[in-house]
Amino acid sequence: MSDSLGDEVQQAFAKMTRAPRTYLYERLRESIWGRPAPATLVPPSSAPWVGPILNPPPGRSRKAPPAVLIAVVLVITLATVSLLVGPGGLVHQVAALRTALSSRSPAAATAARPATSAAPPASAAPTASAPASEPSPNATPAAGNPTSQAGAPAPLPGYSCAGQKGGVSRQSTMTTARAGPQSGYDRFVVQFSGDVPQFEVRPQDSAAFAQAGLLGSAGLTVTLMNTTVGGGPTDLRLGLRMIQEAKILSSSSGTVQWGIGLARVSCFHAFVLPSPSRLVVDVQS
Repeated sequence: MSDSLGDEVQQAFAKMTRAPRTYLYERLRESIWGRPAPATLVPPSSAPWVGPILNPPPGRSRKAPPAVLIAVVLVITLATVSLLVGPGGLVHQVAALRTALSSRSPAAATAARPATSAAPPASAAPTASAPASEPSPNATPAAGNPTSQAGAPAPLPGYSCAGQKGGVSRQSTMTTARAGPQSGYDRFVVQFSGDVPQFEVRPQDSAAFAQAGLLGSAGLTVTLMNTTVGGGPTDLRLGLRMIQEAKILSSSSGTVQWGIGLARVSCFHAFVLPSPSRLVVDVQS
C-alpha cells in the first residue's frame, strides 16, 4: 500500500508543477488580444515559474499585462485545487489511506495482544492411583481360582508347560530338599541316597491342592514312586520370584507327593543330575 501511495503523490506533484499546455495559452491570447497565437512561443526571462509568455502583437510591449498574469495564476491555482480536492485528488487519497490504516489498527492490536491464560480443565487436578497389589509371601490364596492367572509365557529352550516324567524303577530314599533363585528361573531340588526313582511333574492353574493350599496362584505336583522319606525339610516357605512354597502333601505306600506353589503359571524343566542323585525342577521366571 505504501508503494502505491508514493507513486500517486509523485504523479500529483508532477501535475501541479508542469507548465500549462499550449492550447491554454492559445485560448488566453484569443480572449485577450483578439487574434490567434503565432506558431512559436518565446519564454520569458523575468518569470520562469509562470511559463512562456505569448508573443505580443506588433507595436505592443513584450511585458505581459497584469490581467494575463492574474489569469495564469488563477488557472494554475484552479488546477492545483482540482488535483488536491477533486474526485480522486490527493486529499481524497490521503483520507482513504487514513481510513484504511484506522480500520486495520484494531485487528493489529488484537493480534499483538498476548493471549490470556486459559483456565485449567476440570480434569487437570491430579488423582491418586491405587498402587498395584503384590502377592504377600505369608498370605494363603483362596482355593479354586484358576481364572485369575494369565496364560504361561512362551517356554524357553528345554522348558515345557506340559507334564514331564523320568527316573528308574528302583526303590530310593529321599534325603533332603531345597530351593533357590537362579538367573532366569527358580530351582527346586530333591536329593536321594540311591538312584532317582520314577517321577512325574504336572502343572495346575492354582496353588490349591487336595491336601492343602499353598502360597501362590499356580502350582506344580511332584509325585515320587518307590520312595521313602529319610530326612530333610517337609515345608519350605521361600517367597522367591516364582516358587512361593514347597511342601510334602502326602507320604504313604511308597509314594511321596510334593506340592509347589508358584507366583503364576509358568513353564518348567524337570531332569536328573547324578553324584549325588537329584531330581531338579527349574521353573521359568
